[in-house]
Amino acid sequence: MRKNKNGFTLVELMVTITVASIILTIGIPSLVSVYENVRVNRNIEKINNILTFARNQAVSYGRTVNVCAYASATSCGTDWGKGIRIYVATGNKTLRVIDGFNNNDAISGPGTELTFSSEGLSPSNGTFIYCPSGKANASKSVTVSSSGLINYGTDNQACS
Repeated sequence: MRKNKNGFTLVELMVTITVASIILTIGIPSLVSVYENVRVNRNIEKINNILTFARNQAVSYGRTVNVCAYASATSCGTDWGKGIRIYVATGNKTLRVIDGFNNNDAISGPGTELTFSSEGLSPSNGTFIYCPSGKANASKSVTVSSSGLINYGTDNQACS
């Protein structure tokens, strides 16, 4: 009497590994672009929310509120990719800080600072552009008008 042996032959194992490697070779680049799209959407929404927060706080406090590139808890920098700091201009009281974004991504903002007056107006309008991995063809933006209106801007702009 002969017993059946369970297991794989070397040929079956090699075919399975070959098929799996072909599927991974095709699928991995698609997953990277999906991950970048999710990251850019999440971070541009975060920027939109922090700008809305700053405008609302300016109206609530009845004071000028500034948005600047984060350098430290009490100072502003020039690199928006390191984070965003919201503070009341009088007294330099920090209201909120967003930590830095992904190191591979590029973010351009309106100069070094954006201001909201006590009426919610922004004397200096500007645009924030978020480019995942520095690619302009996948970028998203948020614009702030002089009336203080915060909107999602046009896509696929170059980060400067």
